[in-house]
Amino acid sequence: MQINLDDNATVFYTLIEESPMPIALYVGEKMVIKVANKAMLKAWGRDNSVIGQELAIALPELKDQPFLGILEEVRLTGVAYETKEDRVLLINDEILQTFYFDFIYKPLKDDNGQVWGIVNNATDVTELVNARLKVKASEELFRKMIQDAPVAIGILRGENFVIEQANEDLLKLWGKTKDVIGLNLIDGLPELKGQPFPDLLAQVYKTGVAHYGYETMARLEREGRLQDYYFNFVYDPIRDQHNVVTGIMVVANEITSLVHSRMEMAKSEERFRNLLLDTPMATGYYETEDIIISLANDEMLRFWGKDKSVIGKPMEEAIPELKGQPFIGILKEVYRTGIPYHADQQEALLPVNGKLEKVWFNFTYKPLRNVDGKVYAILHAAMDVTKQVQLQQQKDEFLGIASHELKTPVTSIKAYAQVLERMIRNDGDEKKASMVHKMDVQLNRLTGLIGDLLDVTKIQSGKMTFNPVNFDFDLAVAEIAEEMQHISARHHIHTDLQGHANVYADKERIGQVITNFLSNAIKYSADADQVDVKTYTTDNEIILSVKDFGIGISKELQHLVFDQFYRVGGQLQHTYPGLGLGLYISSEIIKSEGGRIWVESEEGQGATFYFALKR
Repeated sequence: MQINLDDNATVFYTLIEESPMPIALYVGEKMVIKVANKAMLKAWGRDNSVIGQELAIALPELKDQPFLGILEEVRLTGVAYETKEDRVLLINDEILQTFYFDFIYKPLKDDNGQVWGIVNNATDVTELVNARLKVKASEELFRKMIQDAPVAIGILRGENFVIEQANEDLLKLWGKTKDVIGLNLIDGLPELKGQPFPDLLAQVYKTGVAHYGYETMARLEREGRLQDYYFNFVYDPIRDQHNVVTGIMVVANEITSLVHSRMEMAKSEERFRNLLLDTPMATGYYETEDIIISLANDEMLRFWGKDKSVIGKPMEEAIPELKGQPFIGILKEVYRTGIPYHADQQEALLPVNGKLEKVWFNFTYKPLRNVDGKVYAILHAAMDVTKQVQLQQQKDEFLGIASHELKTPVTSIKAYAQVLERMIRNDGDEKKASMVHKMDVQLNRLTGLIGDLLDVTKIQSGKMTFNPVNFDFDLAVAEIAEEMQHISARHHIHTDLQGHANVYADKERIGQVITNFLSNAIKYSADADQVDVKTYTTDNEIILSVKDFGIGISKELQHLVFDQFYRVGGQLQHTYPGLGLGLYISSEIIKSEGGRIWVESEEGQGATFYFALKR
């Protein structure tokens, strides 16, 4: 459309309409929307059909919010209202969502000073506020984690290493109080002058490479006395979003007693050897860079499948089975670098009863240093965890195997029960037939539980298969609702199917989700007699909702309902039994089909479960 630049009204209207800032004009006592530009309509989640409507009617969600009252106050007083980052709830995409705006209500007055309208200028700052709230929450969580950490931990900021945080353990380790918070490290701990730590911190800050200290001596003042203490510690660089180092995290563990004990042990080699030999844990002691086995207790020899003839030999020669495995290389690296090595559930091939078998260990290679700080030996402590690992593997396989193996006999029992029920009913014994029918109902429950377990194992192993086809969505929903109606005499399943679309998905899997929604709606609304099922479409989705009038779900728990094994808590667990897998499986199915799944509910007011599929 050609714009007449000489027509000021047209130019002004175009500026308002195309402005990226939301702008609206309300007139009269009832705040009729006279103008609302594209940006404001987008912010409201509305189209231009609201222009000419009262604001309260166009945006009914404002009813219990303060904005209509503020507008009335501006109209009556003629005083503008301005606010920053104010929270407002608006319906967007048919969901009530939270937004944040900077906005102004500016009164417009006639020649008599009477307010005839109010201009609303706004800026959507939702993303900014949400980002700041997330950062604030993250920082608070980080601070709490530091304070509650079971080890000495603190944060130093900037090139001067200002003590930003230090938990109680670190303050105790330093021999200081909270008064040092906010001071430069060297001011808070002046005894560190002349010791290597300030230089180490500066190196970490400059290079961004963490420093690990082991059995390092530090001279600290505690209770007025300057003494030597020993620590294992880490200086770990902290980076901002631009990967620039802004501080250093200090994590420390005092091992003064351990070092003193080791020094005492070093004075009596025989006592040390006896201690190693007598310990109930598998222990070895290796010397020189060739990893010569100087000591190995009976438990370690048993692990290796060797006898005492290996003592005094290099490990490569004494235990040739280790060739091609990583252990000797790791030991040499520990000896060279002086850095300990620990592994949990490490797999190894070792001789067991004369043949190589797969075993698992938790173990530590600990370098031992002399008074000059040079590594002179490695202490090896190990624990056989083969049985634990095998039990874990068996447990992981159990659900899949058990559920699969149970399926066939349960199916057979169900068939026998149904035949038996018909035979007894034909004989005219309704009481016995009713009892057999109840058994069949319980078998249905058991079959469902087994099916859920099978689905869970398939999900976790990535083996759940999907066979997509094109099908009439409303027809599929109607068929399932009719089937469920047959088995639910108490509840009337009311359907309002307006989807009128085909979807390309696994029909059986989608049916499984719909059945789960309906089963839950019936189960959790025992005191009601109706379940509402609806389908409808949006621009690119078809949506199903199942609404019940039962116990509902509190806002605090709604984010858990699609988790694995989540169940109603408290005494209601017995009222509504189950494994808590149905909604988890449903969620995984819908997500695998590229859809969305969610719930809306108020505690005591029933719940509405939804899923949406692309069409």
